[in-house]
Amino acid sequence: MPSEPIVTSLSLSEIDDLPKKSPRSKLDPHRELIRELRRRGRTYRELASIFRERLGLEVAPSTIHSFVKVRANYRRQIQFELPTENTADSPTRPVSAEERIAALKAQPTAKTARRKPFTFHENEPLKLVAGGEL
Repeated sequence: MPSEPIVTSLSLSEIDDLPKKSPRSKLDPHRELIRELRRRGRTYRELASIFRERLGLEVAPSTIHSFVKVRANYRRQIQFELPTENTADSPTRPVSAEERIAALKAQPTAKTARRKPFTFHENEPLKLVAGGEL
């Protein structure tokens, strides 16, 4: 005979007394340090070395990379970058698809020069020409 699920209801006041959860990553307390060192051009390998030598914290460069990647502001032009503390917790307004399309359409387009198509003349020798012009 299957047991019936236990259904309980909790109110917000009942969960206020729960203890705060500790950070999930040992790198969380060093978030601003990582952010500033990355802004100064330090590699993940250099960061791991700094953590080992100065803080006595053994951490692999790939761990630091994953930490940054998970918390990064994704931008195409900029490498992974940690957001500042105040922007990490603030909710951002979601951008609608129409707004993204309008922004893409507003960007200037680069005109590409059209090259002349390749032409072959059976009775003429092949010639090497600069710039692809015939």
